[in-house]
Amino acid sequence: MDIHIKPINTFAHAEMDALYTMIFHFYEEYDPTHVITKESINDTIIHLTNHPESGSIQFVYDAENALVGYVILIKYWSNEYQGYLLFIDELYIVPDKRSLGYGRTCITLIEKTFHDIQALALEVSPKNTRAQAFYLQLGFLPNKNKTFIKIKY
Repeated sequence: MDIHIKPINTFAHAEMDALYTMIFHFYEEYDPTHVITKESINDTIIHLTNHPESGSIQFVYDAENALVGYVILIKYWSNEYQGYLLFIDELYIVPDKRSLGYGRTCITLIEKTFHDIQALALEVSPKNTRAQAFYLQLGFLPNKNKTFIKIKY
């Protein structure tokens, strides 16, 4: 499957509108109780644009250059894994392109594109057994540690 990823272009208004729509759909599917706003999305865009060493938002395009999804990648140093860890914060493929190999190819492309990483990591909803099976097929393993988070607002 021929796909490519490239960083978002904040000046491409139609693509940015599509990004907002896809992010809102991602959260509707993932956790409808989680409130995501355009302002919080913009904060992420601004941060990653101003600090590209921290990560990026990439659009996913098919062979005909049609936008089929996005991925938010966060890069950080991990003492445990002795190098850079690339955290796939969000991976979204539009519904009519799912189960066609786009997600699998996107992960493979990320692995080939980001040469300086030691590990890829991601989170999956405990309820999303389909996604869990998919990531296991790709070689991801459940982390032995349980993640906790303390949110400061």
